[in-house]
Amino acid sequence: MSTVRCSLSNLAKTLEKEVKKDLKQVKYAASVALNNTAFQARSRLIDEYKKSFEVRNTNLPKAVAVKKATKENLVAEVSFPKDWMYINTKGGEKKPEKSKVLMVPIKGGGLKDYRTSSGKIKQSKKPANLLKYMDAHPTKKKGRVANPHPFLMDNKKGQTLIAVRDKDDRSKMNFLYVGVPVGNVKKRWDFEKIVKDTADKELQKNFDKALEKALATAK
Repeated sequence: MSTVRCSLSNLAKTLEKEVKKDLKQVKYAASVALNNTAFQARSRLIDEYKKSFEVRNTNLPKAVAVKKATKENLVAEVSFPKDWMYINTKGGEKKPEKSKVLMVPIKGGGLKDYRTSSGKIKQSKKPANLLKYMDAHPTKKKGRVANPHPFLMDNKKGQTLIAVRDKDDRSKMNFLYVGVPVGNVKKRWDFEKIVKDTADKELQKNFDKALEKALATAK
């Protein structure tokens, strides 16, 4: 417990000084609590990301960013700066932007052989580039080639497929993409809920702890 002694004539100035000192500590404690909570939310987001997705690029979940709060600006921000990921946090329909169908990777298809070390699909094996290559090379080459020729095919459902011949076994087709009018995306990573639940659970505890320490060490 701290003791403040002052004369009656200096009471107003002393009280003002003590209030300002305590307010300074409260703001400091609040900024520490906000930042600690934000980083706890970041850790939980990364853990949930790994549970919800097949993580080929292990650096991708680490893109969750925290903008720290300060005593002057008591707001901590948690964000994921990848706009294409937004629909996975909300769920909904994904529609084609420049064509009639949306080319969706076929699960278990041949794309596993066309990914970079980080897990991204190689640019040359993305739908638009495969179709561009097909248009530029209307006559397929015979024999083994380094860049197998892509084909457009229809399955029994009337859906368009993009496929390429296996470069080692020419009788085998690798099916890469299927065209759908609309892609239904499930909510797989409830970003906002994870952050809110973390704040509801941890923020008050973090503030109480930070304020106790700040008042104890105040000069």
